[in-house]
Amino acid sequence: MERLMPHTLIKLKDPTLLLTADPLPVWTEKILNLTSYVIVRRGEQQDRIPVGIRGFQKSQRFGTWIHPDNWLAAVTPQQALQYLPKLSSTRRQLKPFQTLDAITPLLKTYEWGVGGSLAYELVTGIEMARPESDVDVIMTLPKQRITPHEAQHLIAELRTIMGAHADIQMVQGQYGFSLEEYAAQRTAEILVKTNEGPILSQDPWQLMTEMDD
Repeated sequence: MERLMPHTLIKLKDPTLLLTADPLPVWTEKILNLTSYVIVRRGEQQDRIPVGIRGFQKSQRFGTWIHPDNWLAAVTPQQALQYLPKLSSTRRQLKPFQTLDAITPLLKTYEWGVGGSLAYELVTGIEMARPESDVDVIMTLPKQRITPHEAQHLIAELRTIMGAHADIQMVQGQYGFSLEEYAAQRTAEILVKTNEGPILSQDPWQLMTEMDD
């Protein structure tokens, strides 16, 4: 079975066939009538795939599962960037999308993409982004380690463009950690997200590289 990475948007064959014992919130019906795309969550994918449904409000998030055969297409954060030129001129004037445009040259040497509300709108066409929306950068762990000093420099450059904190998730398979936390070095251990829950690691770079091997 093909492994789907967290943050990937997948188009369902049948949005009514969700594997959940809990009743669906009322708002999910409206969203699933507009689009059959859901977001892959972290977790085991042996007999079911964990996914999330998002609504128009931040409070509208619902985690559920689907059968491994119940999807048609997948769009990774990297692939979501390909939809940016297709965005209407009006929506492209929105500050988060302008910021996304602005940081692209800075990140050209990395394998990266966008998540959150921006990716959702780019792929589905539903106007989900807001002027205050974050630009969630999803970056594949580079083979060449970025030192904390180099990470600090990259974060500083991104902050200058974004005018706010730079949210960069370094990902490898089901694993992920915050580049901002790695750069800050406030503690000896960094929180790493895994499919079995968060763990602490003194060297998340080595941990994720070993897990990929």
